[in-house]
Amino acid sequence: MRYEKSLAPIQKLKMKTLIPLILLLFISGKPIDYDLGAPTIQAVCKVTMSDGTTKEGFITFGSGGYELKYRTHGFCIQRNGSKVLIPYNFDFELSKDLLTSDGRDFDFWYLENISDNRHSQKKTEFDEKSKILKISVTETEKYKLSKKMVVFEKIPLDLYLDHSDEKENGKVKIHVKKIQSVELLKKPSKASLEVIENARKKQIITEKKDGYWTDYQPPVWYHEIIDDKEMVETLSQYF
Repeated sequence: MRYEKSLAPIQKLKMKTLIPLILLLFISGKPIDYDLGAPTIQAVCKVTMSDGTTKEGFITFGSGGYELKYRTHGFCIQRNGSKVLIPYNFDFELSKDLLTSDGRDFDFWYLENISDNRHSQKKTEFDEKSKILKISVTETEKYKLSKKMVVFEKIPLDLYLDHSDEKENGKVKIHVKKIQSVELLKKPSKASLEVIENARKKQIITEKKDGYWTDYQPPVWYHEIIDDKEMVETLSQYF
């Protein structure tokens, strides 16, 4: 799978291009290497509570990137009326110095990115008199602020951790007032690694049974790519 700076989903292909691709897929019987954008990034994280207890689980950075843009989740701090976003990225750190809720001089939320679309909106205006063409680009990010952080204990069949599915098995919500720190793990526990490996095996078995998933790109894991300098530099362009 390629990770290129110029990426676009297959939906944007013109129909005259799309039809030959579909015909080629059925005639050849072989997988086609579609460019599906930058992959979704997921991580094993350790949440430390204000009472010293910890919980290890799975999180997703957000939806994969198109047009050099990830839709990332994270946290939000409000102090003196100003909101500061702390999104998930490779340098993410939720400090261990955070106090218990009673001692904080700021308000604290979990940040869920619920942006409606993945692409910027363009508006074109042309002044006939001056012959000036003006193109305005609007980039809209829409966030839901919550008092509970989303962590997953299980991984679904398609391997994607889905915030929007309220019924997803294994979804856990931790109240932010209990959180002292959140750490993305470079070396997850054996138990977490086994959950990931078993989920991958099930996905592979299902894919072999149902046929090649032509539009499928599995998520990548933080602990597996963080030491790959080239890949990290490439994907970091999307944040």
